[in-house]
Amino acid sequence: MNQHDSATNAARLFRSEYDWQYETGGEKNCNGRNIYLQRGKVLGGSSSTNACLYHRGSAMDYDQWNIPGWSSADVLPIFKLIENDATTAMGTSKQFHGTGGDWNLDHVRYQNPLSKRFLEVSATMGLAVNHDFNDWSRPQDGVGRFHVAQKNGERCSGATAFLHKARKRPNLIVRSGAMVRRVQFDSSLPTKTAIGVVYSLVGDDSLESCQAQLNPGGEILLTAGAIGSPQILMCSGIGPARHLRTLGIPIVHDNPNVGDNLQDHPATVVSFKTPQAGVSVTSKLRLFGKSNPFPFLLWLIWKKGLLTSVGCDHGAFVRVTPGALQPDLQLRFIAAKALGPDGMTTYTKFRSMGAVEDGYTIQTIAIRAKSRGKVRLASSNCQVPPIIDLGYLSNPDDLITLREGIKLARIICRRPEWGDYLGEEVYPGPEVQTDEQIEEYIRNTVHSSNALTGTCKMGFHNGDEDAVVGPDLKLLGVNGVRVADSSVIPIIPGGQTATPTVMIAERAAQFILKGQEAYPQLPNTVNTNTEYETLSLPCLPSTVSESIKVSTS
Repeated sequence: MNQHDSATNAARLFRSEYDWQYETGGEKNCNGRNIYLQRGKVLGGSSSTNACLYHRGSAMDYDQWNIPGWSSADVLPIFKLIENDATTAMGTSKQFHGTGGDWNLDHVRYQNPLSKRFLEVSATMGLAVNHDFNDWSRPQDGVGRFHVAQKNGERCSGATAFLHKARKRPNLIVRSGAMVRRVQFDSSLPTKTAIGVVYSLVGDDSLESCQAQLNPGGEILLTAGAIGSPQILMCSGIGPARHLRTLGIPIVHDNPNVGDNLQDHPATVVSFKTPQAGVSVTSKLRLFGKSNPFPFLLWLIWKKGLLTSVGCDHGAFVRVTPGALQPDLQLRFIAAKALGPDGMTTYTKFRSMGAVEDGYTIQTIAIRAKSRGKVRLASSNCQVPPIIDLGYLSNPDDLITLREGIKLARIICRRPEWGDYLGEEVYPGPEVQTDEQIEEYIRNTVHSSNALTGTCKMGFHNGDEDAVVGPDLKLLGVNGVRVADSSVIPIIPGGQTATPTVMIAERAAQFILKGQEAYPQLPNTVNTNTEYETLSLPCLPSTVSESIKVSTS
């Protein structure tokens, strides 16, 4: 796979050889549906296959973790250190942005007329314009263009930003096509200590295993993500002992929290047709029913145009439930008609379709979802996909958020300010009107916006009963293993999770390189009394809900 790729090209990777293609095992609160989870099976992981959106969440998100060394004041310098802000001429604040780092922040070099109209329509409803959703000096609320992880019109991934420039180092060997089976431990020591990993080569039918041994004092860095990391740990004997014994896995360390606390951003769609033919991005990507070569040539030569768009780079953050201290809903606008009520379906269907109807879509996302799920093993063999229970809608607040979000999205999509673009509703459809009908639509169509976190939860070394790693990211109960990916996030932040994951990886690098001086200081007690200003915000039209609030900042 070419790592230097256009952002739009990610759609062809879904359900491909570059995708782990996970599915849940029948979601209890979603009428037993299996939900598809796209995860990157390529160098750079899901940062090489995601929508490139560059969000950190809010300062409050990190303060609510309540973990020493991981407050907003602690992580902001790391965010700035990794960042190269290419939008400084457009008014971003140097207080919250950095230059000179490897993780590039930019605006998309394309704006569809429908996306521009979405911003204008939203503003007429009273949504404040937010030029920078990563500026922590103001509330996250508002409507605007989202930042993206791109450099010169190309995707900026973990591979292109960090790995490629290190490939020639003599102390680095990149071995692709390798499937980790388990971490090996020396159980003869007082504290069981990692000594290496056992792996197999993909495509090797001999079933022989390979080993990579640690040098004395070395560490294994586990970065397989919120599904892969707990799976590897459990296959290695670290996890819920009762569960592991049923699969015949010898117990290295009994930690019942491994695989728990799975979190995601559940999503639904509201989609409309438009009578204006040829305006949607899906139409511009087709010529006489075939792939249109001109957007590709524009991107290839000048790195501009439609193929720099991630599709959902305009949107908003709003509050739709009473008493919300910060936005609980994200709106992601797509200048195209959805090809199905499951937002992930549109990506996979479009690859094999010719001309499609024009339209516009709002994906509504419970951006600070409260539901929790878990990952468990189906087999002691790591090559067998694990059992995944997202726990979608297990907390009723998430259903309310999505329901009210659909109401808001419908009002936006029906506004007369759309002018000649205004068309008929496709999803949920005119037959879906009551709260009960909307909730049933949600259960039947809710899908992942691909922000999986939490299954190796970070907490205190000895004071957090549901922790898997400590504030230094070291695996609790053993020596020689550190986890440095989205699985350590204790509470999912209100924004796409790629940039927080890069921040965590940079923090792990500092812990390793600088040793004790970089470690979080662990007080005897933690301050839980951080106060946030209660914002007085005007309401949107009462026809949506008196609880939908936006910022005037």
